[in-house]
Amino acid sequence: MTRDELKSQMDELMRQYADEEIDGATYAQKMMELTTSARDESDEE
Repeated sequence: MTRDELKSQMDELMRQYADEEIDGATYAQKMMELTTSARDESDEE
């Protein structure tokens, strides 16, 4: 995942949270999954 892909996915999560499509717990969990998967990918390079 590129930095731009990660940023766009984070922006989408923030939008969903702001529009109350997801709750705070879901937002936090998905954000954690995104950052963890991005970090894991960068460790493999």
